[in-house]
Amino acid sequence: MAGSFAFLSTITAVPFIGLLFAVAARDDEKNNGRNVFNVSIFAVLTNMVLIWRTFALLDLRAPGLQMVEKFNWLENPDIDIVLGVDVFSLLLILGVHIMILIGMFGARGSHEQGKPLMVFSLLFLSMMNGFFVAADIFSFYLFFEAMLLPLLMIIGMYGGIKKQGVLSRFLVYNLLGAIFLFVATVVLYNYQSRNIPLNAVSAIDLNRRLEIFVWGSIFLSFLSRIPIWPFHYWIATISANVRNPLVFIITNIIPLTGVYGFIRFWPKAVPEAVSYFMIVLEIVCIVSMVFIALIGLINKDVQYKIFAYMTVCYIMYLLGAYLPTDTILDNIGYSLFAFLIVAAGMEVVANHLERQQDCLEISSGGILCGLPRSALIFSFLILAGIGFPLSAIFFNNFVILGKLLAQNVRMGGFVVFSMTVVSCALLLELYRLKDISCYNPEHPCGEDLSRRTFAVLLAVCGFLIMTLVNPLWFVG
Repeated sequence: MAGSFAFLSTITAVPFIGLLFAVAARDDEKNNGRNVFNVSIFAVLTNMVLIWRTFALLDLRAPGLQMVEKFNWLENPDIDIVLGVDVFSLLLILGVHIMILIGMFGARGSHEQGKPLMVFSLLFLSMMNGFFVAADIFSFYLFFEAMLLPLLMIIGMYGGIKKQGVLSRFLVYNLLGAIFLFVATVVLYNYQSRNIPLNAVSAIDLNRRLEIFVWGSIFLSFLSRIPIWPFHYWIATISANVRNPLVFIITNIIPLTGVYGFIRFWPKAVPEAVSYFMIVLEIVCIVSMVFIALIGLINKDVQYKIFAYMTVCYIMYLLGAYLPTDTILDNIGYSLFAFLIVAAGMEVVANHLERQQDCLEISSGGILCGLPRSALIFSFLILAGIGFPLSAIFFNNFVILGKLLAQNVRMGGFVVFSMTVVSCALLLELYRLKDISCYNPEHPCGEDLSRRTFAVLLAVCGFLIMTLVNPLWFVG
């Protein structure tokens, strides 16, 4: 069956097809965008079924990319589009789909979803799928840059009060990243006179000057996507100002593309030039994660706390990917999968609480005391996110942190410190939101999570608990 049906190209195409139906869907004031919403949800769910079927066809223990699909793109130069997938990339695809699904329900509750947001979200999801299944350098580059178009439109429409400055920095950083990666891609192609598989990039024997230039360009292009200094500003500004959970989620998926790029390009036999870049990168990563963690602790905005938590985790996974072992990649994949889902759920509930606070014009302290559904989901997700035995994060994060400490005690100590600080920030926020002494029963309780959104998030919590037992339990 795997040979007779192009699963990977279909998974890439389904959100785009859903986009076309969403554009054609007609809504009026009476149904309040219900048709576009339903079409978008159906497209995401359909793709999740295809992803589950793809998991069933994979050999979970086989190394390398599987289910490879090849399409001729250009004759001169000779470039083929090559798609392939392994357990790690397919886990990320499924995690992103669940994030977008949760975000769509959260945006629906905010009454700000709008037809353009749903349309561009599906386009973004389609480009993300292509990015994760790209198996050659040109396909990787095309999807790496293509996802910026829907992101640019989403930020332009829903980016908050500082979106003009944010868009400027977004364009500058990502344009530079695009140029660096394009130049590195062209140099590698000309050096080999052929399109190169991603897993073969690290094996290319370059002279020292080219080695420094190519790896330096690759590092800079991926760093432009990760919220470390000085590339953190535009993501941090959106995370602190945007009030639409789907926009927040999509924006904070972008660092995942940088982390994934490093993992896919990272050579097993590290060249001397890369070792030099690594020293600088590790220092910048550690300094960034410590400062962002501390700012998240003192910042009163719950969305910034979630952003700080996500940033520190992304950097931890990035540092873990450099460890000289293949088995650690499985731990990173399983932990990232659960982490993405937990972060999306936290954002949706936090956004709902902020809307209730603004609507009722009351302090958010103690607000969870009158919202039992929100309190249950938010408590579970925060406890799961900081490492309680409620999801795959629990065991796999301990393994990653243990390996980092074993590799470099000082670096690992800073990572543990940063993780502890952001965990304390989330726990303090949970305590404040559930502080019974701050709750005034004379105020109206506000509107709890809708039953539909609560049912979705409750199912997500059950799914996360099952990942603690076996991250791939749904494969069978």
